[in-house]
Amino acid sequence: MRVERHSRHILLTWFTIAVTCYNTQSVSRMEVLLLPYISKWFLDKQEYFTTFAQVDSRIEGWFKAELLVLFNRLVASQEIEKFEREAKVPSPKDGRRKQVDFRIWLQGQEHLCELKALCISQAAGTPRNLRFYFRNDHVGLIKDFKKLDEISDTNKWVIAFVYPAPDPNEWSNALASLPSPLRHWRPVTTVGDFPDWMYIALWKG
Repeated sequence: MRVERHSRHILLTWFTIAVTCYNTQSVSRMEVLLLPYISKWFLDKQEYFTTFAQVDSRIEGWFKAELLVLFNRLVASQEIEKFEREAKVPSPKDGRRKQVDFRIWLQGQEHLCELKALCISQAAGTPRNLRFYFRNDHVGLIKDFKKLDEISDTNKWVIAFVYPAPDPNEWSNALASLPSPLRHWRPVTTVGDFPDWMYIALWKG
C-alpha cells in the first residue's frame, strides 16, 4: 500500500506541475511527461531494490535493461517519438564523440540521459556511502556531469537511482559538496517524494 501511495503521490505531483507550469516553460518536457512513467515503473520493484541493498550491489546493467523495456513501451504508446541507447554525441570541446546512455526524442526535443546506480547500504562493509559517489573519479556523479557539460545539447540529464533513500540532511550536505563549476546541476526531485528504500534523483544540467 505504501508503494501505491508514493506512486499516486508522484503522479499527482507531476500532473499538477504539468497543468500549472508547463505552458510557462518553467519545467521541461522530461520532468512533466517522462519522469512520472520512470517513477511508476521503478516504484513497482521494491523487492529488487531491497535485495540489491541487502547484498550491497551496484547493478547498472539491470537499470539500463529496465529503461530499455520502459522506453520501448513508451514508443509503442506514442508517449515518446524514439530513443537510442549508447548514443554517440560529438563534443565541441575536442571533436570527439561521447557515449551517452540514452538519447530520447520527446515532443520534438532531444534529451540526453546518463544513468547512475548509487547503492549506499554499505551492507557488505564497502566504503560506498553517499559521499563516495560525489568524488571526482570514474564511479561517481561528477564524471557524468563533466561529460555532459562538454556536449552542447540543451536538454541534459542524469538519472541516479539511490538505494536505500538517503537521509535528507546528508543529501543536502552532499549537494553542497559539489565543486562550484558543477553547481548548475541540480536535482529536480526530492527525497521526501520517495519511499525509504529508493530515491530517483533526476539531475538537470
